[in-house]
Amino acid sequence: MNFVLSARNMREILVLPLPPAEFSLPIPSMNEEFELVGDVNGIGKLNLPGPRDLKAISISAIFPVKKYSFVSAKTIGWKCVNIVNRWKSSKEPIRLIVTAKDGLEVLNIACLIEGFTYGTDRAGDIPYTLELKEFVNPGVR
Repeated sequence: MNFVLSARNMREILVLPLPPAEFSLPIPSMNEEFELVGDVNGIGKLNLPGPRDLKAISISAIFPVKKYSFVSAKTIGWKCVNIVNRWKSSKEPIRLIVTAKDGLEVLNIACLIEGFTYGTDRAGDIPYTLELKEFVNPGVR
């Protein structure tokens, strides 16, 4: 899979050099649960459907600091960290696009950076976790 982050309508693009091996995207709902007064068919609660909640995804991977043979991305290491930090500081939405190996688009979502944690490992590479949450433009319907 390929993971691409972009900002400013694809004017800035960051292809994750080592994408995560797997990911999951929960699609939560904001259902409401009510306790019933009295016994209704042996059930004491009622669950009513609500709107869909915002999607959130956590990406954990590594920004390599040197060009390994299995890394094809042009941007690596601390440059990647600086780009993500700059995007986070801008408070503007970014876009996450995930494609399968055959090029099929799996996910394309506007989001905000909720959190970004990084460090270094023994090889000098940069393990990180990027927390993203769906961004919905309130002016667009």
